[in-house]
Amino acid sequence: MTNRLEGKACIVTGAGGGIGLAIARAFAAEGAQVVVNDMNREAAEAAVEEIDASGGQAVANPEPIGTVEAADGVVRSALDSFGRLDVLVNNAGLLRDKMTHMMTEEDFDLVIKVHLKGTWACGRAALQHWRPLAKKEAATGAPSHRKIINVTSASGLLGAVGQANYAAAKMGIVGLTKTWAKESGRLNINVNAIAPAALTAMTEPLVEDPEAAKPRLARFALGRYGQPEEIAPSFVFLASQDSDYITGQVLCVDGGLVI
Repeated sequence: MTNRLEGKACIVTGAGGGIGLAIARAFAAEGAQVVVNDMNREAAEAAVEEIDASGGQAVANPEPIGTVEAADGVVRSALDSFGRLDVLVNNAGLLRDKMTHMMTEEDFDLVIKVHLKGTWACGRAALQHWRPLAKKEAATGAPSHRKIINVTSASGLLGAVGQANYAAAKMGIVGLTKTWAKESGRLNINVNAIAPAALTAMTEPLVEDPEAAKPRLARFALGRYGQPEEIAPSFVFLASQDSDYITGQVLCVDGGLVI
């Protein structure tokens, strides 16, 4: 433990399992207070219990990401519980994979709602809270850096068969990331994105059949998916002061999938 996030209050959406849970654990281990958001209340509460038992501080928030109301509620959880918000990780997501000609309007809309609109809404809520604070700090000569870390995907950067909805949402998140970085950089608000590739509940079915998985794994320079615990350190880096001069970037933490 190096306490790189000591005194910081962080939100991680979709943190009941997978990469989100690994991020929440890593943040807490670095001294952060964490809002563990997940629409699966039991998963969120279990994560909080684990973090508390390890000496960290966390609270659960069950808001279903995808609306302005939910986003406002998540930010309010941080402010009510910890009195501040320093880092927002937009990680919540789901899949509804189908070829475009088979995809329903509901399949498309739900993925866009959770990934793209959810990221936008949470970022909007955080920025609405941060901008007045940052302007006051600038006037007093004591600015603080605040961070948004969005989660995109190789599917958004390269496209993916059967994922028109997901790829569109994830590429849209790249656009949000770069736009927010330009809009808010003068206020010391850093906005970056990470494109991870790890074995989670969403990706494990893709490698259940070893023979069928070979062509997929051959796309990785390292020949494998990562573990969520291998992804989390990159989020700690972008949340910490070590990344204060980095903004508007997409970091691929994917074992050499996008190169």
